[in-house]
Amino acid sequence: MKKEYVLAFSSFYKAAYAQEKLAEQGIRAAVRKLPPELMRSCGYALYLLSSSIQSVVAVLSENEIDFRGAYEITNIDGSSTYKRVV
Repeated sequence: MKKEYVLAFSSFYKAAYAQEKLAEQGIRAAVRKLPPELMRSCGYALYLLSSSIQSVVAVLSENEIDFRGAYEITNIDGSSTYKRVV
């Protein structure tokens, strides 16, 4: 079963580069601003659906792409909650 995740990055360029490397592996992701609940300063995120966040992390690690954290998104009654998973 696929779950929704958000991966936090320190800049738009890191998020865009990560999106490109994931796309090369057939993993679709969208670059957007970090949600206010996760934002301590300006930052961008990749939003994606995946059955294994570990495979996503492995692609980023292989390409030496650092990220601030990975969060599983749960939507309840129109409100999103974020649980850190990596």
